[in-house]
Amino acid sequence: MCRQKLSKENQAKQFFRLGEQYTETAKLLLNTLINHGNSNAGFGKTPEEAQQEMEKNASKSDLYLFVPAIFNCLQSTELLPKGLLLLAGKTIQRSHGVEELLKDIAMSYKEDSEVYQVLNDFYEYQIGIIETYKQTNDIANSYDLYMSLRYPQITLKPKEGEKKGKQITVDYTGLLCNGEHGIEQFKILLEKLERVKVATVKVYHDRC
Repeated sequence: MCRQKLSKENQAKQFFRLGEQYTETAKLLLNTLINHGNSNAGFGKTPEEAQQEMEKNASKSDLYLFVPAIFNCLQSTELLPKGLLLLAGKTIQRSHGVEELLKDIAMSYKEDSEVYQVLNDFYEYQIGIIETYKQTNDIANSYDLYMSLRYPQITLKPKEGEKKGKQITVDYTGLLCNGEHGIEQFKILLEKLERVKVATVKVYHDRC
């Protein structure tokens, strides 16, 4: 039985729905990090009580939640632009290259459009937060970045002149235990993420 081919508009809706799920998950994780103070310290009358308190606090800190939070942010920054491009009647590539997607958004919706501006701002802020992490792990492209946030051991894409990419055990240290500084970053991420959602919904309602 042949499946009926979806129109570009219906394909766009699928990307928006999934993108929204990643967006809401990111917001839930970021709010948890903020509301619980992003601390993995623990105090108690006994060493056992202190250990229990530390484990409880750590479970709601960036020691546990920031890697999935930033992954969900990045995933939404891939899916929402793909939905926007489909809505504009464009054909999308099956890749993780957010930089290329944003260039396509700038061409399809204009560089001074609200939706391009907020998407680009959100993505650049995310990359700014994890720049040290990328350098530590020698990550130079979107594909390796995505893989590194999904798996603790990956093979990097070969660089120019290399026949084979090197295998690495991912070092997540730069994304963990950032305390109050981390909270400020999480708040800004939340604010920018909400702007992306509002701008995307506005385009969708204008075009559908």
